[in-house]
Amino acid sequence: MNDFVVVAIFNNQRETMKIRSILERKKIPYIIQDETVVSVDPLQSIGFGNISLKTEEQNVDKVKNILIENKKEKFIV
Repeated sequence: MNDFVVVAIFNNQRETMKIRSILERKKIPYIIQDETVVSVDPLQSIGFGNISLKTEEQNVDKVKNILIENKKEKFIV
């Protein structure tokens, strides 16, 4: 299995919805980490470091371009 790396960090679940849809449509593997914890208790986002979007190393540039096209570049790490 390929290593997944963090590409972006979001503040809330709503910010991830459109990106998730695009990645699924383009069949780009991804992981969204800590989404459930942050959506249940937003104050926990401070302790967990918010919501992380991860993808395989070979897809990092593709995902970054998708984020930029969708005006989400401020979330790129």
